[in-house]
Amino acid sequence: MLQFIRSKVTSIFVKILFVLLIVSFAIWGIGDVFFGSPAGKVAVEIGDDVRYTTQEVAEQFEQSRRRLGVPLTAEQAMQLGLLDQVIQDMVTEGLMLAAVKSLDLSVGTDRVVQFVRSRFVDQAGNFDRARYQTVLANNGWSEEEFVSRLRQDFTRRQLIDALIAVDAAPQPIVERLFAYREEKRVAQVVSIPASVIPEPAAPEAAALESFYDANKSRYEEPEYRTVSWAQVSPTAVAKGIDIPESELRAAYDERAGQLSNPERREVRQILFETQDAAASARARIEGGEDFAAVAKDSTGVDEASLDLGMLTRDGLPDGTADAVFRLVQGEVSQPVESPFGWHLFRVERIQPGTTTSFEEARDRIRDELAHDRALDQVYETANRLEDALAGGATLEEAAKSLELPVSKVDGLARSGARKGGGTAEGLPGGQFTQLAFETAQGQQSSLGEGENGGFFVLRVDAVEAPRTPGLDEIRDRVLADWKAERRLELAEEKADALAEKVRGGGDLKDLAAAEQLPTAELPAMTRAGRGLPEGYPGTLPATLFGLAADGDVAVTADDSQAVVVRRQQVLPADQTAKTEVREAIANQIAQGVESDVIELLLADLRSRLGVTVDKASVQRLYETVQ
Repeated sequence: MLQFIRSKVTSIFVKILFVLLIVSFAIWGIGDVFFGSPAGKVAVEIGDDVRYTTQEVAEQFEQSRRRLGVPLTAEQAMQLGLLDQVIQDMVTEGLMLAAVKSLDLSVGTDRVVQFVRSRFVDQAGNFDRARYQTVLANNGWSEEEFVSRLRQDFTRRQLIDALIAVDAAPQPIVERLFAYREEKRVAQVVSIPASVIPEPAAPEAAALESFYDANKSRYEEPEYRTVSWAQVSPTAVAKGIDIPESELRAAYDERAGQLSNPERREVRQILFETQDAAASARARIEGGEDFAAVAKDSTGVDEASLDLGMLTRDGLPDGTADAVFRLVQGEVSQPVESPFGWHLFRVERIQPGTTTSFEEARDRIRDELAHDRALDQVYETANRLEDALAGGATLEEAAKSLELPVSKVDGLARSGARKGGGTAEGLPGGQFTQLAFETAQGQQSSLGEGENGGFFVLRVDAVEAPRTPGLDEIRDRVLADWKAERRLELAEEKADALAEKVRGGGDLKDLAAAEQLPTAELPAMTRAGRGLPEGYPGTLPATLFGLAADGDVAVTADDSQAVVVRRQQVLPADQTAKTEVREAIANQIAQGVESDVIELLLADLRSRLGVTVDKASVQRLYETVQ
């Protein structure tokens, strides 16, 4: 039969038949076998050596979408430009990888081993292979893939370090920027709060409607949902778990070290090179001389250096704890030897150790043990809840069969706010709000994970679409907003009139006093706003530094006030201070140069190697999935 087909395949009719079959396969999704899955197409190609498939780009896109923390569909995320950003990041990575390959940069195995052994250690500082394997498993990497990634990162770092090894920023530029940033100015101001402006009369209907139309977005109400849910909570399950007294006692004994606080002592010391020197100093102290004075005379150490603070036995040098913890308060020890030399210790204060009794710790231990056991029951109950729902039970029926309460919230916004005001209380947390707004009306969600190890299933009972209330519904609110804005406009007009009089030769303080407005002189401030007192517009420093000469005035405002600003004095930067500011400026210049060098490198690599991007193939992949 096979030979027969082979002999006939050259027939034009058979060729046509095969074409029709292939087309039909493509319609049913089997065309991938012949033409290749969209996931396997090359989406990003850099030069001849670096390629990223559509699937690889999609995986990076999905990771970035999850990291946003906002429930967006793939289409919404693409509209926001997330896919473009992911592709750009992968192009940058690919360009660097291509450059590394062309330069044949490599990293020795010793450096990789050293890195791994230094990053994955236990509490004793030894290599922890279990922790290493856990990290690999959590990221879906084989050891070979992880080591390959490390080598790529190290070689890219080699290239970047070689390029950005720039000299320190030129001192004249640093000094110029320092003088610019640290210059200060003093301002005389008159604040005119909108609240002191008499309430304006209500506007005509047309004016209010025009204001409403221009500010509709201010009054838009979000989508609200009514949601019911059944929750399996470890806290609730734990309340019904009985822990035998014998197990509580055993757990208390196991945690004895965690339930006690060791004795602590406030200790001072003098350290000597020889035992004789220590003994001689102790004799002087016993003879009535001051401990700190003897230390200063014998070793040259000042008083502040004698204090070791509050210490437990573990905090003292090897071999000295027994001697120190035998002393009574105020007593000086005999000379005590340690690897550092010979010590004289003095105990200034003793803080006795404490132990939490079984009776005091009982409830806490019981709650911890019950919670641990509840986690297993919670997982089992959650699966039974999911099975019951899959079997056709309603949310209420499934919850009742498992003795779970059904809760409900109405008027829930995506932000967690309630329609009537305030924040929704008692929600399971975790994925709850996200699932509530991803689930269609009348449908139940999949099993979701809440906070503290709990699970839930929710049902969306009602959806209230976003809307903008009509003017008649919120007329009082719109009118109040119009009056508030009008008051601010009048305050600004009053400030402008006052400033104009100053420009005409008037004195700001006298003019303000005539209108019963207080005048204030603000402390010196920088152009970045350092020194600006609270309660003034954030735009005030920019307004002040925009004035050309002492005595010039301008007006600035925020949502609550208008302020007349008069330049009083310019204070040049203090050239003898602010060393750390100069260092920060120099670092910023160096970082800027580094960024520019890397940007130039990437532009050159893109030009020489060539970059081809097929964004549409990624988009088609999502269309195929849908």
